[in-house]
Amino acid sequence: MLCPAPVRPRLRARLLVPGALAAFAGALVLLAVLHLDRRLAPLDPVSSMLSDYALSPGRWMWDGALLLTSTGSALLLVALYRRGLLANPALVAAKVLWCVSLLAVAVFAKDPQGGAITATGKIHLYASAVTCLSLPIVGWALGRRHRDDPRWRRFATWSRRLALAAIPFYLPFIVPFAVNVVLGGHLPTVATGLVERLMMVLEIALLVVLGRWAHRAMRAGVQLRA
Repeated sequence: MLCPAPVRPRLRARLLVPGALAAFAGALVLLAVLHLDRRLAPLDPVSSMLSDYALSPGRWMWDGALLLTSTGSALLLVALYRRGLLANPALVAAKVLWCVSLLAVAVFAKDPQGGAITATGKIHLYASAVTCLSLPIVGWALGRRHRDDPRWRRFATWSRRLALAAIPFYLPFIVPFAVNVVLGGHLPTVATGLVERLMMVLEIALLVVLGRWAHRAMRAGVQLRA
């Protein structure tokens, strides 16, 4: 019996994953410059939070990194969906939340330390909380769904590992956030800038795994969605 030939996607579809990975690379370059050039961001990467870059002279680079990451994530979302890997509507919604929350973090800057609490700062806080949860949920659930598929077992394993490894780095942010916002307490955050940057590295690694996964699916000729 003859097997059907793999479906070769159109040029626009073939550019989705390379475009996403290029966007992630551009974001990494901007973040690296912010960390190395103290004129653009005179911040201590060990103690200063990533959102503090929005209050520095290099804010445009910080906003650009978030915009590139959001754009690359959106392209990756389309690629994963078209290849049938990201088919669950709830996971699609979680990936969309990740993209939108990144934009919200860029548009709505955090309140300066010790300053008055503003609506803009609250939106930034909520958007940051969403980014802490949405991407690892997608990574873990996607890996769990495809863990028994021999074609994707390696990608699924790494997707789950990176998502689970990120959880300890989220707790110092989520627990004080829940106490302060939900219970009305005043539990101080114990996380440092270093913890947040380690969390960022795990997120970037997860995005790269998802990108390579989508690229492999494209090369394998997985059936496209309409």
